[in-house]
Parts: sequence; C-alpha cells; structure tokens
Amino acid sequence: MGSATSSRSRVVRLALLDAFAAGAGLGYLAHEYREVVVANPGVIGVALLLVFASGYLIRVAVRALRRAGSRVDAIFAEELGKKPSPRPR
Repeated sequence: MGSATSSRSRVVRLALLDAFAAGAGLGYLAHEYREVVVANPGVIGVALLLVFASGYLIRVAVRALRRAGSRVDAIFAEELGKKPSPRPR
C-alpha cells in the first residue's frame, strides 16, 4: 500500500504543478492581450464553459471505464475460480 500512496501523492503534485503552469500561462496571455480580453468577454466565457464541460465529460468517461473494467475483472475472477484444477487428484 505504500507504493499506492506515493504514486497518488506524485499524481497530486504533478496535477498541482500542471495547474500552476496553466494558470501562469493564462495570466501571461491575459496580461499581453489585455485589450482583446476586455473587448470579448462573452467569447472567453463561452470558451471557458466549454473547457470545463469537456473536463467534466472526460472525468465521467474515465469513471465509467474504470467501473466497467472492475466489472470485467470481477467476471474473470469468478469464472477462473470455477475452473477445475489441471492437476490430477
């Protein structure tokens, strides 16, 4: 279990680093293109809405695939448990 915790910790750290890099990049772009940002708030709002919606859809898809994978694993485990031993008795 120790390795699962360390890999989860690593994933969290990488996600935070990615979020920081994306925020810094967006901040730089907003500073450089200030006039464009102020002139088109509707387009930017719709774009942000689409980004968040696509992120949510990806999250839902990953959960569904994990759930389906665990069901398949359970079916395999059940079927393999019923299989007779190849050794003679």
